[in-house]
Amino acid sequence: MASKKRRSGRGKGPRQGISGNPQRRAEQLAQREFRAGIQNSPLRDLAYSLAGGAEPAPWWRESHQRILAAARALTWPSRLVDLETQACQIVGDEFYERLNSQQTGFHPSQWLRALAEEAGAALRASVADGTGDWRQLWALLCGLALTVPPGDTESETAKLAHAHFPDIKDPYATALTEAGQAAKLLADRGLDSGLGRAANGSRPTGDPLITCDAYGSRFLLAAPFGYDGEEPDHWYAWDIDSCWILNEVGAGVFGSAQDALAEWQHAVGPAATGTALSPGAPETTARLLESCLQTGPLSDTLEGSESRELIREYYRLRRRAHDLVGSAAAMAVSAAEASSGGGDLGPVHEAFLDWHAARHDDVAPDTADAAGTILQEWGPRALPGERSLYACSPHRIEMTARLIRDGYFPDDANAALRLLPEWTQWCIGQNGLTGDFAARSRAAALTEAAALVDEETYDPAADRDEAPFRRQE
Repeated sequence: MASKKRRSGRGKGPRQGISGNPQRRAEQLAQREFRAGIQNSPLRDLAYSLAGGAEPAPWWRESHQRILAAARALTWPSRLVDLETQACQIVGDEFYERLNSQQTGFHPSQWLRALAEEAGAALRASVADGTGDWRQLWALLCGLALTVPPGDTESETAKLAHAHFPDIKDPYATALTEAGQAAKLLADRGLDSGLGRAANGSRPTGDPLITCDAYGSRFLLAAPFGYDGEEPDHWYAWDIDSCWILNEVGAGVFGSAQDALAEWQHAVGPAATGTALSPGAPETTARLLESCLQTGPLSDTLEGSESRELIREYYRLRRRAHDLVGSAAAMAVSAAEASSGGGDLGPVHEAFLDWHAARHDDVAPDTADAAGTILQEWGPRALPGERSLYACSPHRIEMTARLIRDGYFPDDANAALRLLPEWTQWCIGQNGLTGDFAARSRAAALTEAAALVDEETYDPAADRDEAPFRRQE
């Protein structure tokens, strides 16, 4: 159905036995590479990395010491969610600086695991030496224990990894162990930090609420949380963009659902005007948060253009997603997506071709292939419902065009780009988009259709998205 792709590694259809879902496909390919690596010594380092292991980079210790120094210099709040936020800011600011320093050896999960160990060791040394800064270190350690996301213990890859690399430590288990050891030490010494510690962390205290923008491709998901079975203490919210893959572009703590909605509306712009939150189905919640729930070899992948504010929430947004959805539900959704292959898009393809033929007396012979190419790159398949499939925001149109230019031979790419305005008009009709929003989508499609590929002059780097990571729609 789709045209041939430019790179031989990116075939025109899914490989036999390999899911069309990007995250599930990464898990399946990782299993293959992992099995090859543990049986082939030259690939052992690759297998170790795929298993979640990483040797400490030379700069890790200095990086951790900067975080510990920042923690010692602060006055820490007693309210747990505020303590979490302060820990996220300290850790996230250092994370952001190192991410943008282009240093090698950055492994977010194992870097955080080593930080928890450094914090625990520093606290024990402080208690032994009587330096008095153990209170601040205890607060940091509690913040880490409350925000580190749980690791993967149930997948086939995880079990395989543990069997062959038992020395790889899980960051979540490490943070809980360090906090537990520190709590026992303080209790044994009769030291009172003045901080309560919710051993189980935050828990959802009600059902999540969801809304989306006028295009149907930008979502807000907000849920109430509390500690130790208490009443709602705060709300946590995720801003999710589905113009390519499901991608969290913003997240954070709010005093209420309406506070989260107001902040999201401001970030998204006119396309979010007048939106309202409503209860979301558990399946929709799990699918929207699917990328937060991933724990496989590519779950730590970063684009590099993430904002400081998002990096501050990098770990907590994943922890809260696990707390809200639960690992069992996440695995069920992932398995369902893998088995479905993203759904049968053949009827959509045929319906578009019929609609297009009815509008044109002379249909180009490559129209079917061009339509298949567009459909192949048209956003994620994770969300149920036609509105998501036909969402045609300018951002999704731009992303689709960029993927087509980068992934297909010029003749095939250009045929798809020329058809993009027709595809956009079809989606506008299916989605019920009207007014200025429809006009913006049409204009975006015409702009992309005019930027055809020249094999000799095309530069993928020049075609990259210069807009902010969290952009207005």
